[in-house]
Amino acid sequence: MKNNSPNKLFIKRLLALFSGGLVPFSFSPFDFYFLSFFSLAIIFYLWVKTKTSRESFILGYLFGFAMYGIGVNWLHISIDLFGGVSIFFALFFTYILIAFISLYPALVGYIATKYFKSSIFVSLPILWVLSEWSRGWVLTGFPWLNIGTSQTNSNLSNFAPLIGDYGISFIVCIAAISAIKIFSPNKIEKIISLSLLIIIFMSSILLNKINWTENTGRTLNVALVQGAIPQEIKWHPNKLKESYNIYTQLSDPFWSSDLIIWPETAIASKYHMTKNFISEINKKQQSSNTFFMSGIVNDDVTSDNYFNSIILIDNKQRFYNKHRLVPFGEYLPFRKILSRPLHLLNIPISNFSSGKKTEKNFKTSKGNFGMSICYESAYGNEIRRSMPDANILINVSNDAWFGDSIAPHQHLQIARMRAMENGRYFLRATNNGISAIINNKGKTISRSPQFEKNVLNSDVELFSGETPFSKYGNIPLLIFFTFVLFINIIRRKVF
Repeated sequence: MKNNSPNKLFIKRLLALFSGGLVPFSFSPFDFYFLSFFSLAIIFYLWVKTKTSRESFILGYLFGFAMYGIGVNWLHISIDLFGGVSIFFALFFTYILIAFISLYPALVGYIATKYFKSSIFVSLPILWVLSEWSRGWVLTGFPWLNIGTSQTNSNLSNFAPLIGDYGISFIVCIAAISAIKIFSPNKIEKIISLSLLIIIFMSSILLNKINWTENTGRTLNVALVQGAIPQEIKWHPNKLKESYNIYTQLSDPFWSSDLIIWPETAIASKYHMTKNFISEINKKQQSSNTFFMSGIVNDDVTSDNYFNSIILIDNKQRFYNKHRLVPFGEYLPFRKILSRPLHLLNIPISNFSSGKKTEKNFKTSKGNFGMSICYESAYGNEIRRSMPDANILINVSNDAWFGDSIAPHQHLQIARMRAMENGRYFLRATNNGISAIINNKGKTISRSPQFEKNVLNSDVELFSGETPFSKYGNIPLLIFFTFVLFINIIRRKVF
């Protein structure tokens, strides 16, 4: 028996790696969403059968390392190609991030085995979702590959307006646990597990028939302009005029539409240096009554602060300044500690300032626009701050940083989840794809090809009202989790 133990341990760890490695394939562009159930069922089963918290930690870490190692390894592309460092350092920094976020599933296994072993079937789904939620805000957060987001093409997406993507993660976890318990020798546990699966399935179908928000009856004709400017030349001063010309020529046929949108930093210069170009756009706007929107660097010359921004030109000029910045990409956390070593390694770090989180909307005569820039769309709470005022959600982005990887597909899927959660159309204008028009049910009704100049032109509908998720966010879910875990802790101490 002792001779077999190392073999069993090796097989368990191999299974943890295997199941974690399957998770990214449940997300776009693969969309095998059922793999989320399968993968979680495997790791949950391994944790249930593991006696020591140390081994549960190792199994969880292997699961997480495979999951994120495959799912977000594209991070090295931007560091290598555009960060001015060698491939060695690019891979090293990517490894550090993956090694860190792999701790989240590891801690789920450790805590479940050490503190909730007697109620592990109840606790595991809660602990898993709490780990996702924590990963979304600790050290500014990295809310990527949330299990709930993998379900945009499944019936479970109908839960999004009610409980958001974290809530869907919880549903997937319950389904995974129930699938394990169906094979229990205990008949009552079998019946309960089967009943839960039936309830989840039936509820997802019924929820599809509910319209949480109302169509206002108003439409906008929008043009999302994709210039496909290579990232390598985007910020070269001598290429600036060429970029303007490309975007201007693509936009010219659409000055009869309601709204033209250029992507993140399509105007690749500081605002005060582009007055002549902005003046030309302003003239076209006044003669056509078409609203114009573009990413730009908004600089405050009096304070030396500058922002990753969106400019809106209607009857005046106004800005949305990005609030949720990308750490190490748009700003340097722990600047006093890290600035010197990064400078010695010749690693360039931007130093954008953060906009006010309360300023999310452009209120206009054509509708109320809920704004976000790039990475902000990954945060459900960031987007719902526009609610209930926003009639439509707009995101400008630049996924050229990640080349021909799976990142732009994952980012589009995240945008679809935000549309579902809030019951709003979601417009996504990107530099080189994937630009998309997404309806209030999260269905992509129009999308651009990648790496090609393109304009998406379509009528979109404006909505009003708010979904339960828009109104309450994750608060009901967190209160429920706290209550259940508290009861289990009390039971453990008493009994």
